[in-house]
Amino acid sequence: MRRVFIAASLCFLALLTVQSPLLGENKHYDIDIFLAHFPEYINKFKSGDSPGSYSYLPGAPKADLYGSSDMIYLLYSLNMLELSDTDKRQWARQIQKFQNAKTGWFGGNATLHGKEHALAYAIGALKLLGARPEYPLTFADKYMASEDIARMFDETPWDAVWSGSHIASGIASAFINTGLASDEWLSEYFNWLELEVDPETGYWMRRNDGSKKEKATNHELGGAFHYYYIYTFSGRPLPYPERIIDATLSVQQPNGLYDGEIPYCIDLDGVFSLIRAFRQTDGYRREDVESSVERTLAAIASRLNDPEFVRRSYKDSHKLVGAIVALAEIQGFMPEKLRTPKPLLRSLDFSPFI
Repeated sequence: MRRVFIAASLCFLALLTVQSPLLGENKHYDIDIFLAHFPEYINKFKSGDSPGSYSYLPGAPKADLYGSSDMIYLLYSLNMLELSDTDKRQWARQIQKFQNAKTGWFGGNATLHGKEHALAYAIGALKLLGARPEYPLTFADKYMASEDIARMFDETPWDAVWSGSHIASGIASAFINTGLASDEWLSEYFNWLELEVDPETGYWMRRNDGSKKEKATNHELGGAFHYYYIYTFSGRPLPYPERIIDATLSVQQPNGLYDGEIPYCIDLDGVFSLIRAFRQTDGYRREDVESSVERTLAAIASRLNDPEFVRRSYKDSHKLVGAIVALAEIQGFMPEKLRTPKPLLRSLDFSPFI
């Protein structure tokens, strides 16, 4: 009877091994199927013959700011940005033409994100091309004084911090990438953030009325992430890294993602926060962090390797960017887990915005 029980148990364990994508030391992942279909995917957004002519929606007749910029981030992150100097200049020009010569702001997709996001995203894309904005940021005078920085944060829509944090992070990123952010300016910027950060979560839990939110959600994670990459790019320690890890682990879904079933920017927010905070600790919750990051990797890789899922889920040029940048962060953290033909590149180490 004992032998029968042992044999049955072994068969059951073998069945689990076959049917379940178990995590472990010997498990690794790839995105080979996705990469094979990637040229066909991005070609749907082509809106002209010149380099950089891409649109936010497939089939659109004209290029726009986000289509042209999104493809830079995707190709750079996948280590596929193989352009001649001439092509780089032409692509940069495609992005530069969306800048307002009088103010310095960028436009071209008014309904996608606010002007601060468009500004920082475009300047970051230009930096990846080795270029800069064509015109000076003349609006910057309104953000230079200490009281201007305080006003920028005070006027942030904290009740909608996930998107609202694009304002202060976008301004900071644009100033850093164009050389406008002096040491004194950054000191004022971080001083404000560190006075307001919640010591129990490492997130910014403030409401519009100044009161504190009761519980961290993925909205607070998304908002905090937009400040974290300003911290890490500037070489400044993240506030309360152990609490960041605790809070981020608490908002991850059982499926490994941080919102629904489609990998996108919030999944980058999660893995970046975990990885960068973990690196500032003495191995705090190592097994939990590594397991969490691997579950996100497994969730993203399995979905991207399903061409029908990609076609159905990524109907604009922007949503895929977060998933790919997340994979680059994960590979940098556990390179043995994600195998790609060429190492993925972490854009947030080169430009503090996404």
